[in-house]
Amino acid sequence: MIGDNNTNRNLWIITGLASIPFAILAFVDPAKVKFPHIYILFVGACLFNGLVVPFVLFKNEPDWIQKTLALGVNMIFATLWIDYTGGTSSIFYPNFYLLPIIAATMYCGFIDSFLTAFFAGLLSLWFQYNELGLNLAIIGETSILVNIIFFFLLSSILGYLIKIGREQQASTMKITSELETAYHQLSASHEQLQSYTEIIEKMNKEMEQLAITDELTGLYNYRYFQIALDKELKKNKFSVVSLFMLDIDNFKLFNDRHGHLMGNRMLAEIARVIKENVRGVDTAVRYGGEEFAVIFPGMDSNEVAQLAERIRKIVENTYIKTGAGEPVSVTVSIGVASYPRDAQTKSELISHADLALYDAKQAGRNQVCIFKKRPALES
Repeated sequence: MIGDNNTNRNLWIITGLASIPFAILAFVDPAKVKFPHIYILFVGACLFNGLVVPFVLFKNEPDWIQKTLALGVNMIFATLWIDYTGGTSSIFYPNFYLLPIIAATMYCGFIDSFLTAFFAGLLSLWFQYNELGLNLAIIGETSILVNIIFFFLLSSILGYLIKIGREQQASTMKITSELETAYHQLSASHEQLQSYTEIIEKMNKEMEQLAITDELTGLYNYRYFQIALDKELKKNKFSVVSLFMLDIDNFKLFNDRHGHLMGNRMLAEIARVIKENVRGVDTAVRYGGEEFAVIFPGMDSNEVAQLAERIRKIVENTYIKTGAGEPVSVTVSIGVASYPRDAQTKSELISHADLALYDAKQAGRNQVCIFKKRPALES
């Protein structure tokens, strides 16, 4: 059937309503009309085509039995209507059979419309035979033959055209459905790909972060220190960049006495103190072992030394408890150097901060030293 069920149902009702004015023409010549048969037939046709067909037989997609029943009953209605309005002398003979033929063509397809036209032709001949008898003159009557041929031509042409229309509509609907399916699949694939891309980007960022982060302390590692110091020196070529190097005093002795687990806890605690006391623009790293470093862009040696002294005091007064509940602490020594006052290159800055740290160790540990230039060796 063409279109959806609601459309077909409404179209069937409209077709039935449109045929009512033609049916009223039967009362133009009441002498030929059989009363009250015509009234009963009229009511029956209205009920069947207004209620039974659209709301029962064609409520859902009809099968061949339901189609045959709808067309067959309407063929009977058409035959009785012609009979009750004068038979072969009726104004409806034989053209009233066009209604079931058109209905078959519109709703049931080419084969159904062809068969309906065939039976309509047979019924037209039956009326002639029933009233006048079968003879060659009747069979050869031009008007009857023309009507029969017209029925077949009409059903064939309309049936073929509607068949093509249905096939095109089905093809269009199939293509539309396939395009919608492909679009939804593509959208889902795009969303899934986007989700995977976001996951991969997130994992890459996490891996990059892990590659430059010290797992124990959460500070940057030595690899990132080299990258960050290069970056700061290039960015602050005509400004100041300071560096301090911090080393835990007698850390090997601490590990030997309290164990490496306590040593790791102490490293993490000192890292926390450093992070809490430097600026957001500063770069704090675990340089290696028990040694830490912080890069200070825009701060000179004296400013960094003051901050380093504060960190040193906090560390000195920071205690962690051993497994036995004994509070223990450590001290740190810090060396400070600045670019460009103390060094002209990255390697010089690291070396001079390390020399300042060495001076702090040599001076008794637990203190902060600023790099001092060594006197040149005499040749």
